Amino acid sequence: MQGNWTVRVKSRNADFPQRFIISGATSGNGTYNGVTATAAVAVTGTQWTIAIQHNPGSGFQLSDSKLKFPQQIGLNYVFDIQSNDSGADEDFDDLVLSCSRPATPNDFIIYGNLSLYSGRCIFNPCRRDIFVIETPWALEAALKNSRLREIVEKLYPERVPPFKIDPNPPDPPYFTPVVIDLFGEATQPKTTLNVTRLEADSTKSRSKASAKDAAPAESNFRVEEAVASRSLASESIFSANKYEIARVIDSYFRICNVEPGSGLTLTFEEYDRTISEQAGGPYTGTGNRRLLGDTITDMFGNYIFRFSFDMTFPGLEDAGDSFPGQSVNEFAYPDIIVKVTGVASWDVLYESAPYYNVPNLKRINLCLPKSTVRVTSACANGNLIGSLGNVFVGGNQNTTASTSAAALRRYGYNNYFEETGVVSVHNSQAGFGIECAAWSGMIDIFGCLYDETKPLADNDIRWYTIRIARKPLIGAPAWTYVTENYKHPLFHKRNLPGYNGDDVGPFPTTISGVPNTPAYKNIRYELHAGGPNTDWENAHIDRLIQLRTGLYDIVGGVHTPGTFLLRIDGYDSAGNHVAGKTDMIALFIHNRGINFGFSGPNLTDPSIVNAGCGLFRLTDAQNNSPMELSFMANDPYGFLDSYSLTMSRCPSPTIALQASPMADTAAGASVLAGGASTSVRNDCDGYTGTLDEFGAGLIATTVSPGAGEVGWIKSGEYFTIYAFGLTASQRVTNGYNSGLSGLYQAYGQIMMEKLNP
Repeated sequence: MQGNWTVRVKSRNADFPQRFIISGATSGNGTYNGVTATAAVAVTGTQWTIAIQHNPGSGFQLSDSKLKFPQQIGLNYVFDIQSNDSGADEDFDDLVLSCSRPATPNDFIIYGNLSLYSGRCIFNPCRRDIFVIETPWALEAALKNSRLREIVEKLYPERVPPFKIDPNPPDPPYFTPVVIDLFGEATQPKTTLNVTRLEADSTKSRSKASAKDAAPAESNFRVEEAVASRSLASESIFSANKYEIARVIDSYFRICNVEPGSGLTLTFEEYDRTISEQAGGPYTGTGNRRLLGDTITDMFGNYIFRFSFDMTFPGLEDAGDSFPGQSVNEFAYPDIIVKVTGVASWDVLYESAPYYNVPNLKRINLCLPKSTVRVTSACANGNLIGSLGNVFVGGNQNTTASTSAAALRRYGYNNYFEETGVVSVHNSQAGFGIECAAWSGMIDIFGCLYDETKPLADNDIRWYTIRIARKPLIGAPAWTYVTENYKHPLFHKRNLPGYNGDDVGPFPTTISGVPNTPAYKNIRYELHAGGPNTDWENAHIDRLIQLRTGLYDIVGGVHTPGTFLLRIDGYDSAGNHVAGKTDMIALFIHNRGINFGFSGPNLTDPSIVNAGCGLFRLTDAQNNSPMELSFMANDPYGFLDSYSLTMSRCPSPTIALQASPMADTAAGASVLAGGASTSVRNDCDGYTGTLDEFGAGLIATTVSPGAGEVGWIKSGEYFTIYAFGLTASQRVTNGYNSGLSGLYQAYGQIMMEKLNP
């Protein structure tokens, strides 16, 4: 989502609990109950996300979603987000959200459906306003037709063999579309501006001078429906042969295989035509551009993208993008280019020809050649840091090693890595789920150092380094190179007795001109390269290190939890950094454990007979003597998951108690004190346990029989046992465990026997 929207629950028709989550916004972030009574949420922000979830009984999970296309209703743009949960029906009405915002002249919304086409398509099957060739294969096929070759030679002589050698080719190269503008769509746009200026309130007066000098505000205008221009298309090279050319082009609109383009990120740019393009020349793609933002298609390929573009005087953005003889109402609208990029913005996988003079609300159905839209990741199948144990690392690879919150916040694969290093695991493949956990122990770090889609010669990474630093970066040097030995087995040595593996590293290597830098070999490259002693065991070939976190969190000889930055860089055979081969994430490392203790119980009256072995003999007068015990279960760093102090009695049931500092308990109750974390992803505020609720250290507790009780030993009884138990757990993971520490446990009991008065 882009910009400011109001989100409300439109309807619900589901048995499972529903909710929606807004994140990444400036305001309005949070988790909201999916019921129609939920108040509308005003969300502000440049770019943010919204997710619909349901709980089938095993915890909340993502629902399938479908975008309904927007429309202008009155003075607002409105569209729905429909969802389908994991129930038996598939009607996408389980939870429906409605999103709305005011329709102003500067607000633009592009929407439509994205398809991927394949087969023997020469022209983009979705474009009939202009005819677009988008792949090298399609251009080669078009040039085999003499009539099409003649057209391309006139428009794009540099694209027809023999080619002129460009001394400065683009890096990396991508295919610029070949555009045949048969009907003058580019040279004579068909859309005109239609905006109504709202009259000021007659009860408010302004001086003539101020009214004359003030620029009209955006809110003083209202968008009406766009109308068609009556201007005629300019003359071009097609004027005399349009019919014949159209017949040739029409014969090349062959049947294409088309499938939904689901889950693709689309990047939008505003394009300013060059002077030659304004004069009627062919599209070149060399005009000025402005990045507008990104959006993602749903599972059906539907998308909605909103952006701002100044359409009010005197700030009209496209004032320079005009043609002779045009009025401002014709050239004012923006020209839009759609792109798909790889992991880096310069890695262009696909770029469309412009969509000219786009009005405020415009449906554009996109077709992209499937052959050019591949998986957009640095390694074609994963990030440089791809997984910690069984916990996948999603989001965009941090190729610049940025310490910004946005770059360190890695949401994806249904897992949530916060910029603080705290992790929430929701992906079922992890084998566990946890909210807001720290990292501890030894962590298997997996990553992608080899691109299977490229030939061996094009895989540049031979070495990688691993660095770690406590955040904030303080001291010189702030970064520490990881020097832990890591081994991986060679397959041909698998039967050697006692063999654990050969060294992957670290080896003293010259990296970026610095000798003796600890670096590790890229054994995945060596596996593909072959040769003696390179037949590395394929299992876990993508594991980069087994990181022992306890080596890095020591301060003054003590494990000190905190946020750490983990950075991995790839280098070529000469030790030079490979462009784009950097990744960095944040980890909150916590090897401290919790503060846990229990003592007692003891009766405070010293005159009570202690018979030993935990047996006390009480007279009737001593039967109400106070009992003392102490306990604590806290984590000052906020990673306590839960704790519970319980009591049992034999014979049952328990009696009512007066207690301090906790609340009194009723007869039959078993829990004296307890608590649990309420932290959830994106809002990991932490829970310290008894430190939050009672204070630091052991909590001295006094309990006595409550009002209405005759004492510890009931009437008709002569012997009883009181047992107390304390349990607690901590939210820490190594990527494999349950997300919780082992259960902390303590136990104490006291036996009582009645004496004659």
